[in-house]
Amino acid sequence: MTDPRDIDPAAAAAAADAANVEGLIPVDDITDNASVDLSHFTFDDSTPVGTLGEEREAAPRFDGDTSQLPAPVCYALQELVAAAHVSGRSRNWRTVEAHEEIIRSRLSELNLVLVLDHENRYAFTRQVSENDPRQRNILRSATLTLAGSVLALFLRQKYLTSVDDPVTVERDEMVDHLLGYKPTDDTDEAGFVRRVDAAINLLESRKVIRQIAGTQRYAVFGVIAALLTPEQVQAHTDAYLALAGRGAGVDLDEVDDAAEAATEPDPTEEVVR
Repeated sequence: MTDPRDIDPAAAAAAADAANVEGLIPVDDITDNASVDLSHFTFDDSTPVGTLGEEREAAPRFDGDTSQLPAPVCYALQELVAAAHVSGRSRNWRTVEAHEEIIRSRLSELNLVLVLDHENRYAFTRQVSENDPRQRNILRSATLTLAGSVLALFLRQKYLTSVDDPVTVERDEMVDHLLGYKPTDDTDEAGFVRRVDAAINLLESRKVIRQIAGTQRYAVFGVIAALLTPEQVQAHTDAYLALAGRGAGVDLDEVDDAAEAATEPDPTEEVVR
């Protein structure tokens, strides 16, 4: 085996020039145009430049910026607090995964917990409540209507049992499912459908589903798996069926109020941003 120290540098350079023939990419071009990010790898005992070391200084993002975090981590934190969730399609997704520990720490300072699902590729924050009068909630909450809760459970079951990728659902499927909860003697079908449409629009605004352009189909995002537990929606459904059995004239606003009273608020379910 040839000892690398015996190789003539001039001969090595000549060999490299000979390999750089038409149809091959020049070595200089490979160096200039390569997009492979090796910042999170290290080949000795040093700290990779893509990690948060004590000596790393973050470049200021604006005049007066005193943050010690790299800009990508700052932007990932902003999306986690401001958006309904961060999906695998977000430009911040890789940052959330790579810097999970520091992101969890920063969020916990605000009484927020990071929920991160690597398999389904989504992340969101949950408000933590404690018995301390000094606490201020960062996330504003608003309870889902009963129709929204029942629809969320339907979509959750569909997502977990579907073999398709992405998981999709027809608008008519959602309408038909919720029509099964309409009081039997209620003749105001148009009014009920309006409630169903409002529930669909609400879940779309929370980025749980997204209408596919030019169709009546919706893509279902993985975050639906954590939106509601079956136990929570069962409480809503029981309250709905109990009032629906009263027949015609039932006030569906009253149904929503009763369902809300029957379940304790869940931060995952109710975050509005």
